[in-house]
Amino acid sequence: MTMNETRNTGKRIILTGLFCSFLINISYGQAALLVLILGDKVATEKFHLSIDGGLNISSLPDFNSGKTIIGVNFGLGTHIKLGEKWHLKPEFKPLSYKGAKQINPITSVPGEIENGETKIRLNYIDVPVLLQYNITPKLFVSAGPQISFLTSASQITKGILNDRDVSIDLDTKTMFNKTDVSFTSEIGYSFSIQTKKSTAKADVDVFLRYNYGFMEVFKEPSTGSSKSSTWQVGLSLPFIKSSEELSKSGN
Repeated sequence: MTMNETRNTGKRIILTGLFCSFLINISYGQAALLVLILGDKVATEKFHLSIDGGLNISSLPDFNSGKTIIGVNFGLGTHIKLGEKWHLKPEFKPLSYKGAKQINPITSVPGEIENGETKIRLNYIDVPVLLQYNITPKLFVSAGPQISFLTSASQITKGILNDRDVSIDLDTKTMFNKTDVSFTSEIGYSFSIQTKKSTAKADVDVFLRYNYGFMEVFKEPSTGSSKSSTWQVGLSLPFIKSSEELSKSGN
């Protein structure tokens, strides 16, 4: 890598950091709209944006023998080309639901509830920074650290009370640590889709990730003890310009 390429890469990393900081200060709906509007306009050979979404299949291992819970994740990605096979992918996911179900309540609920079932639902802002290696032009693997910020935590108990179905939703955010540090590994595949009514092709990445947490999820040992464990399956819609578009724009 030449000195100029190193400087340009450094500038892109700084711009990516500023971009992610800006996104943190607006809602994810507004951020997605921003990418839809600007995605093609800011795309170059070395840099592009994406909208990512999928499912979280998460659990709290060793806590109350709880079961996995399925939630959604949604966010935005930035992609910086470092070489022919290497990319840097800082991402911002303001919606990432995790937790566990079929657990014992961590805060009291009415004892009169019959057939009660309790789950913990945690929402984080996930900020992974992944280094991607392209095994082939279509197949890739990625890995890197992730920091997560807790935005909400709820204990939800459903059952029967006085012959009526009830659902009790309690705020339990104070019982959980505000941040989590984890490591993410990923395998993915890129392909293009085309509709019968259009000659334009849309690029899509499908990915499978595993995220292993290093920190205690619970604030106090008396409440519980567990580290996060999350599988993610999802789609990434990158805004990439074709070689013809790049030549026309001069990028």
